Amino acid sequence: MIVTVRTTTDARAKADALAHGAVEARLVACAQISGPVTSVYHWRGAIETTEEWEVVFKTTEARYPALEAHLLAAHDYETPEILATRVTRASEGYARWVERETSAAPVVENVVAERRPFFVYGTLRPGAYNHDRFLAGRIGAEADAVLHGAVLHDGPGYPYVVPAEGGRVVGTLLTPADDSYGELFGLLDRLELPVGYERVAMDVVRSGDGARVSAWVFLAAPDAPLGPVIESGDWFSRP
Repeated sequence: MIVTVRTTTDARAKADALAHGAVEARLVACAQISGPVTSVYHWRGAIETTEEWEVVFKTTEARYPALEAHLLAAHDYETPEILATRVTRASEGYARWVERETSAAPVVENVVAERRPFFVYGTLRPGAYNHDRFLAGRIGAEADAVLHGAVLHDGPGYPYVVPAEGGRVVGTLLTPADDSYGELFGLLDRLELPVGYERVAMDVVRSGDGARVSAWVFLAAPDAPLGPVIESGDWFSRP
């Protein structure tokens, strides 16, 4: 079944990034941007008026969960608007096109591989907006760490790591709580794999004691929508 999904954001550039990221990840067949529009709403006890841009995505019901996860990860609003509407009628040719354009997506296996901590370097780091949203209550230990032999690229609201001699990426080593490992493993695969990542085991260096630790790292897949290199290697220190 075809589904239209809409969201809003406060800048045209952000709307472009949300649209391009979803299309490039094959989460949607197309995205249409309109605006500016004026939004009036309650927020933290007051009535706010804001100029926003609207993005409308065309996808399938099967792809909606991955699209929602993508938008939550890419959006910088604390509570973004994500509204999905089933399309009751669509031309046969258009429906087949939407199905075809959203079918080329990685298959996410819900099988837990070897238990390793996760090295996160972007929106899932402690202090970034997706850490509390997805990881709260599931982490047993956190430690600053560095991945050597890689560079950090900007992306459509979140960064990508690409192996490169002489580079370094700053991040955090997250060790899931014992009773949350399977749940967290599956959640991160569903969140990351459809939007241009592949999960790889790599050695990272724990900053506190210099120990080398084997961790799961989500690297950029070959078709990831890479932006400019972040020279510092630190998502929190990007320009």
